[in-house]
Amino acid sequence: MLFSIVLMRGQSSELDSLRSVVVSMPEDSLKCETYLRIAYLLYAGDAAEDYASRGLELARKLNSPVLIGKSFHRLAWCLKLEAMDRKTAYLDSAASYFTRIDDLYGLGNVADTRGVILLEYGAIEESMRAFQNAYDFFSRIPDEERKAGILNNWAVAEYTGGNPGEALKKYRQALKYRLSEDPIAHIDIARLYQGMGECHRLNGDLGAAISNYFEGYKHRKQAQNIGVVESMISVASMMYEAAGKGLDTTALFDSIQAHGFAHSTDLILTAEQAPGLAERMGLQNYIQDVRRQKHLLYQDYKAAYDILERQTRMQEASKLSESSLEAFADMKVRFETDQLRIQLLEEEVTNQKSQQRVNLLLFSLIGLLLVSLSGFLYFKNRIKSEKLKLHEVHREQQIISMRSMLEGQENERTRIARDLHDGLGNLLSSLKVNIGSLQINFDDQNSKRIYGTASQMIDEACTEVRKIAHEMMPQSLKKLGLRRALEDMVLKMDAIHGFQADFQVHGTERIFDDTTNVMLYRIVQEAMNNIVKYAQATEVLVQITYSEDWFDLTIEDDGIGFDLHAAEKEKGMGLKSMAFRTEFIGGTLDLNSRPGVGTLVTINIPLTDTDQARLNQ
Repeated sequence: MLFSIVLMRGQSSELDSLRSVVVSMPEDSLKCETYLRIAYLLYAGDAAEDYASRGLELARKLNSPVLIGKSFHRLAWCLKLEAMDRKTAYLDSAASYFTRIDDLYGLGNVADTRGVILLEYGAIEESMRAFQNAYDFFSRIPDEERKAGILNNWAVAEYTGGNPGEALKKYRQALKYRLSEDPIAHIDIARLYQGMGECHRLNGDLGAAISNYFEGYKHRKQAQNIGVVESMISVASMMYEAAGKGLDTTALFDSIQAHGFAHSTDLILTAEQAPGLAERMGLQNYIQDVRRQKHLLYQDYKAAYDILERQTRMQEASKLSESSLEAFADMKVRFETDQLRIQLLEEEVTNQKSQQRVNLLLFSLIGLLLVSLSGFLYFKNRIKSEKLKLHEVHREQQIISMRSMLEGQENERTRIARDLHDGLGNLLSSLKVNIGSLQINFDDQNSKRIYGTASQMIDEACTEVRKIAHEMMPQSLKKLGLRRALEDMVLKMDAIHGFQADFQVHGTERIFDDTTNVMLYRIVQEAMNNIVKYAQATEVLVQITYSEDWFDLTIEDDGIGFDLHAAEKEKGMGLKSMAFRTEFIGGTLDLNSRPGVGTLVTINIPLTDTDQARLNQ
């Protein structure tokens, strides 16, 4: 009853209503679905991610694989395109939960979402394979309405990839179903006609293009949708484009008049009067682009330039949003803080110089009083100096040796990860495509089950290869930095394993050099692997803290723990590797554990002036 009342209102009203009622709802599946609905309406951003995360937390409490899968799916939508690694991880987690319960609808939605994300990312071929998988899932249910939606997305991918012929086939197939619906979805049909018009326009069939544009216009007008602006402006743009190429536009002009418009300019004027246009910056720019196209056609270059200048001013004005002004204010605060820090450093340098002069005078007086001991002290200091030099040379050789070994390990990891991804990964993907393209009519259920199991095993192998390659050399470490890479690792551990993993950051983030990032990442990776193998933990917490003088990293679990004295005597390669890497980057490692009370690993790295200069290189 609650949802039927809310859904009758507009989207904005629905969002406000859901936000107000979800607070008092009981902790059940309906509340989880409400969280995910709010995230859907918010579409993207921190608020959307927050509601999707609440849905995931509640779904885990309810121990519902369906709701957990839906929550991971929604989280993948909420993130920005820059967080591609996390989006992919969330989709993999959703697919894993849907696979456990053989939820074909959920798997189809995940494949469709993966295709849309890959298309936005520019991976055309991969997106089309994802749409094929989604279409296959919904064909097995079957669900004709979802298949039509998949075909529309697939057609966009084909068109983007330069295949308007294939795009037209899929548009027509989707349109055939949409026209059979009762009641029909005018907006969905209009989008299909718009896409078909673009395909015909790309093929040079302008008559078919204008016919499809106007068919879309009729349906959008019927639905009172702002998309009528796109339909009208597309027709006007095509008219000017054809005229610019010297083509005969008589038939196009007749078609425009047959639909109630006097000429192409009438289309633009009508579009500019559409209700709601003031809130649609993209459509406003589209109209101005076509007006400029018209002026260029008639060689009115001044008018075209004036429109371009006006568009530039509009775009610059739109950039001065509230968030931009907040960013400018934040930059000002940081600048003033930096100026104050510089002033304090200058004062400190001045004080140090004065102190050095006093110290020099004291040393001179002491030297005069202790002249009888100067020879002995000189000899002793020289021996000590030589020992320090020898120790420094030995230490430098150790560092060079350690660096060479660690760089060799990382290079080998990179090579193996690349070979797994490019070699075995591509081979498995090709095998999946080839098996999926087989058209086999099985005579018995056992053969059909074996075929399905083999296909699923290939999918699992592809996922496993990608996971192994990512663990050996995660791309997020180079692309996003240490904090985001560690967060990504913890999220994946949380999704895959039986314990609940959490990641927290305190203080202002510091940017470390690549070597330090890799060492810290490997330390956490080794600690997490030890937890998976031995700890039997239910909760894991990874924290990083940035302060003025220290960088602290802790990994804590509530597992079975172990005897530290026994571990010191029989220290395995994992603990040795962690201690080795910590020492290499100039830090200290502290290990605390007792049987039955869990384990705490603490890494401390001093951030002196010299260290900060090294870490920020």
